[in-house]
Amino acid sequence: MTELVAGVDLGTTDTKAVLTRPDGETVAFARTATSWTTTADGRLETTGAALAGDVLRTLEDAVAVAESTLGPVRVTGIGLAGLAESGVVLDTRGRETSPVIAWFDERGAAELAAQGAAFVKEFPRRTGLPLGTQWSLPKLLWMRGAGISIDHTSRWLNMPEYVAYALTGALVSEPSLASRTGLLDQSTGRPWPEALDRIGAGAAFLPETRVAGQPAGHVTSGSTAIRGAAVTVAGHDHPVAAIGAGATGPQDLFNSCGTAEVLLRSVPRILTDDERATLVGLGIDAGRHVLPDHAVLIGGMRSGLVMRRVLALIGAQDADRRAALDDGWSPGAGDGVTILPAAPHDNDVTIRIRDGAGPDQLWAATLAYLGEQTAALLAAVNSVVGEHRTAVAAGGWTRMASVRRAKAEVIPRLRISALEQPGVRGAAMFAARAAYDVPFDKVTRQFHDTAERTTHDGPK
Repeated sequence: MTELVAGVDLGTTDTKAVLTRPDGETVAFARTATSWTTTADGRLETTGAALAGDVLRTLEDAVAVAESTLGPVRVTGIGLAGLAESGVVLDTRGRETSPVIAWFDERGAAELAAQGAAFVKEFPRRTGLPLGTQWSLPKLLWMRGAGISIDHTSRWLNMPEYVAYALTGALVSEPSLASRTGLLDQSTGRPWPEALDRIGAGAAFLPETRVAGQPAGHVTSGSTAIRGAAVTVAGHDHPVAAIGAGATGPQDLFNSCGTAEVLLRSVPRILTDDERATLVGLGIDAGRHVLPDHAVLIGGMRSGLVMRRVLALIGAQDADRRAALDDGWSPGAGDGVTILPAAPHDNDVTIRIRDGAGPDQLWAATLAYLGEQTAALLAAVNSVVGEHRTAVAAGGWTRMASVRRAKAEVIPRLRISALEQPGVRGAAMFAARAAYDVPFDKVTRQFHDTAERTTHDGPK
């Protein structure tokens, strides 16, 4: 029987699972559409049970793929990464008492605005987050106002944590996910009493901490292939993807190049309150990494959305037309086109085109504009924590040579990873750590050695 480990990424759109050998060789992959329900008033929500079901189905699909070529397999470890902010309230008997509200849902805006000036001022210093509706706290304020019971016996689980609970019966809190709740005091790593008071919860609302790679428990049900597997909550999808792509060092930078682009920086210490407040003011979230005793800085951009719209505008959705744009690109070739930035929280940009400008100039101007956005975000990070050691970029947009080369113009010491699913791979790395109790640096070395053939240096 072949032993494998599983990495899971519970995403907003899809839930993905990969099965690898303990040394990181990939043997199977599966994905399932994530279950959501639209309410009568147009809100998006689901249940913890539905999302746990998505994970189980995706794991079983991956097992079926693996067994079709390898014969019987045994999954020894499961790492669970995924979306943050969305979660569920449990009562004293461990039963769900609230819906799982989509992270981008704006429920709680009115309740958050009513919290008072002192709380608003202290929030970014304590939590490392800007005041807004994305986090769990506003959703919990809304739940309480909607009549959902929250008291000193209640517990809160982010969704990867809830899946771990469904598989093992264990209640744990992983720091990078807790960092996205708005309930964690980043200076202490414990729940912030002021935030708990606002929702009427007790000190145990966030369960006992378990860092990524530490087993929460073992699978108690499901197929024989996964029963008994060690389960670890790998954490928030962005830092887990950074680990999967190879940004494992204490001062590494990761650039995730999807529809919503993320610039993520690892810092080998816990930040001060003043540093967190400064970073939030610069548009950067500052929380706990999946690596113990590390901070993670996360800045987001809408680069993928802008590039997709521009390519559609110039009729370059197909591979041949994109290759032609790649061939015609060079730095500074965007004369005749000006792109004006979007307002905060706005997905639109303004494009001004002068006579003589064509598709090549528009594409070059787009990459120049996005490079300026990246450089500004990088400068903000560097102003507080200094420069990164190495940088890795991954994601669908790095398949275009012009994008790779443009990024190398603004991100020093950049290498490109061709891994298509670094999130599930990072989760599998933590699964191997949990299953075999091997040092983290050994796990990362094994996994990245097997991935060398799909990773190359520089903007080729």
